Amino acid sequence: MGWTYLSREALARAKAQMDEESMGVRDEIGFLTIHQRYADRFFPGTSVLHTRARYIIFVPWLFEDLAGLTGPAAVRALRERERELAGRLKDVGESQVIGGRVFPKPSSQPPSTVYWNALAVWGILRPRLDGRTISRAQAHRLLKSAGAATDDDGQPLLSFDPPFVPLPERPDNWRGGHITLRLATAEAAFLRERLAQLRRNGGHELSLLARLVRTEAAAPPGMWAAEARAIAGPDQAALVRAQQAASLAGVGRAVYDALLERILETDDKRETSTRHRDHLAAIVEEHGAVAAKLDVDALEADTGALPLKLRAVLTATKDWIASKSWNPAPLFGVYAAAEARKGPRARLALTPNGRARRLEWSSDEHGLAGPLHYRWEQVSTLLNDLADAE
Repeated sequence: MGWTYLSREALARAKAQMDEESMGVRDEIGFLTIHQRYADRFFPGTSVLHTRARYIIFVPWLFEDLAGLTGPAAVRALRERERELAGRLKDVGESQVIGGRVFPKPSSQPPSTVYWNALAVWGILRPRLDGRTISRAQAHRLLKSAGAATDDDGQPLLSFDPPFVPLPERPDNWRGGHITLRLATAEAAFLRERLAQLRRNGGHELSLLARLVRTEAAAPPGMWAAEARAIAGPDQAALVRAQQAASLAGVGRAVYDALLERILETDDKRETSTRHRDHLAAIVEEHGAVAAKLDVDALEADTGALPLKLRAVLTATKDWIASKSWNPAPLFGVYAAAEARKGPRARLALTPNGRARRLEWSSDEHGLAGPLHYRWEQVSTLLNDLADAE
């Protein structure tokens, strides 16, 4: 099982699940839709599982080192090389090592999985003739084909485009010795050249990530900082709406938790704390004013049409904030309707299934709700890695 590459569809499902888990809670109401769409607009190719920028170069180097292998042999060899790399990085004290926590076991989400989409989006992995992203198995086959048949001078008899664009030179310590996650100057220049060309949603406008990379500076102090807004160009208004949407989703997630806590107490007759109900008041105090400014029509113009039940939640939550009632009970119907997409897994449902799902939920163990983050932590690390190259 560990030696089988996932299909594109399976990887897409896994990506969605990992994004949900990164939010600290399951995405019961659908706020993750907003998170993913704005994150992909501003920072194409990024993922919540990205750690350090140098992995985007490590992965194609690993593949090229294994040229000649295909099928299960290539999968096994890559798995072992990625495991060894995790150990070498841990040995020098790196703290953001993919697979570092489980070493010496191999990671279930190795760098070649985590960064494959970025390799394609950032123009390092060549696309197929039909424009689709090649799979890792296809990359192994292309690398084998590229060196398979040569003439007397060692030149290939047939022309094959290798899967990766020309890469920076490998350092002397690539095959052995101490290696770190700090980019070399040439590696940073290689990445900057590609990231600086990234367009928003495949269109003509530069993405916010490209604009940030072009400054050649470290990351701004926050996604909403004046420095980020100043260079956002045509995305300035969308960036303001993204902040408003992030705050509204944070309030909405807190509303969901407060409603659930209330049902446990009033309908299920279970003793529970008021932790999430207290937090709702705090998050409305901190984020309510910004959240209430969101224009939902303009949000959809930025991100595309939202599911109708999610749109209803956003609108109702905005109205609830404006009412200053602080009692989330009037929102129960619209939130329960949105969560109904989860079927028997819905916790707000006043059914035997809903009650069974609520038995699995603990108020004290469940994380407190917060705003959407749009992968800013990962983007900040990427920008700082580029700025700190040596």
